[in-house]
Amino acid sequence: MSLQELSLYAAVPTSRIATVLSTLSAVTGMRPLRVLQQHLVFSPASASVSGALHPSIGPAATQLEASRIDVHRDLKAEHGNKSSWTLTIPTIPESGKRNVQVQSINRTRFRSNDDDGDNDNDESDNTGLLFRFLRALDYVYAYDYLERGHLFVYMGMVIITVTQLSPQSPPQLHEIPVGDEDELVAATVAQSRDPANAKFLGTWIVHAYVDILTGPDSIGDDLEKVRIGTEKLEGLKTEIAGIVELGMPDRGILDPRVQLGK
Repeated sequence: MSLQELSLYAAVPTSRIATVLSTLSAVTGMRPLRVLQQHLVFSPASASVSGALHPSIGPAATQLEASRIDVHRDLKAEHGNKSSWTLTIPTIPESGKRNVQVQSINRTRFRSNDDDGDNDNDESDNTGLLFRFLRALDYVYAYDYLERGHLFVYMGMVIITVTQLSPQSPPQLHEIPVGDEDELVAATVAQSRDPANAKFLGTWIVHAYVDILTGPDSIGDDLEKVRIGTEKLEGLKTEIAGIVELGMPDRGILDPRVQLGK
């Protein structure tokens, strides 16, 4: 599905996270929901990737460009279950003077042939099939990370996540015969990413956003929905100012483009 995401961000040190969570609980009137996700990032096979979470992007005029694909799934460690993978393909954040960040996103759930779509906690793992599917599109694994934290809903519209990231070391492939890399990496990221043993970065990221359905499935006036979504985000920003300073990040941080070899 096609979405237009309106968002604001903030970075919070661990020393202040208890205050932030209690404040968000107060303004939303809810206890936080648990977030635990595994993210895989794929780049075009010919891309030059730095390996960082946000590889730097050179001037557009000097390079061919293509976007990374983020694939994620929810982890439910207490039951040993994993949900289906969801593919997210973001576009370049919109420029111009705005009060919130605006970015178009395409998102779809990855289903295997034996997935009837009714069970979101299917115990079968289709990670290998996912890797082969993206390889057929000329996309290869670049890196992966875990994300954990909390989720709130404000005014029935704004989703607020407060999360930490844990970059994972890519599997070593130098002794693996050419052609078997996909299977090795798929098995590694599917089975050996243990959140209990992961080292998470000290900074917490607050992401407040409104997703607006666009395209043929959209109902109503998209511009009016953007206006309302922006008002809700600005209202949240004002309400928690002094505890969390929400703002717009540099567009380069959210830029999904990678440099392709010429």
